[in-house]
Amino acid sequence: MFNLPDKPKIKLKARLPDQRKIAVIPLRALRDKTLRNGAIRVLGLVCSYANRAGITWVSQNRIAEELGITRSGVTHYITHLRNKGYIERIKKGKKLRFTSTLRIIYDEELTAEDAIAIASRDEDLRSPMMIEREEEEMVRKATKTSRKAVKTLGEYVGTKTVEKEPGEVDITYNSKFEIVEGLYVKVYKEKKVINELDMKAIEIADSIGLTNDEFGQGLELWLRARDQAPDSIIDYVRGL
Repeated sequence: MFNLPDKPKIKLKARLPDQRKIAVIPLRALRDKTLRNGAIRVLGLVCSYANRAGITWVSQNRIAEELGITRSGVTHYITHLRNKGYIERIKKGKKLRFTSTLRIIYDEELTAEDAIAIASRDEDLRSPMMIEREEEEMVRKATKTSRKAVKTLGEYVGTKTVEKEPGEVDITYNSKFEIVEGLYVKVYKEKKVINELDMKAIEIADSIGLTNDEFGQGLELWLRARDQAPDSIIDYVRGL
């Protein structure tokens, strides 16, 4: 028998509870007598969601909910803060899909690119939406790879039915996969987990018309010439 490749384990990061305790806001905003109190409160709350580069993806609905005001009121104050040079919109969001990417301008002489470059040295600057999409893509690819492995194994495993007693049958495997696994146990006394390179090697061996006997005899000599078990048999097939 052979072992199916283990399904890749993808760990999705659990969402951490709200751990915000402070908000770092531009000092010049507190000294700006032209800023309204409501705008300063909105700015402070937006800053509490910003990373080290001053980037944030917090939604206006979230700000409105936490301050107990309307969303239109938040929109009004953020527009006011943008006009005053305390916030800039780096990327506009799409309705019902994802929020806009905002940047708090702490230093007027520092560009958004410079701020991101400095902060990205030791901080993950992906948005929550980006992280979620990348994790979903990892899960999708892992599932696809697993299905492909099972399908490929199914294509190359040949079976034959041997009658033992009247009415009883015994299914035994007769394939290059079984040969690979059996020889690893025979030569190295260890179990072989068939991987994608092994599957590719067997595909090549079949394409050049190598019989199971020829494949097994050559593989055993190749394995015995090695001090330790190779991760795959791809190099054996490449030398044929």
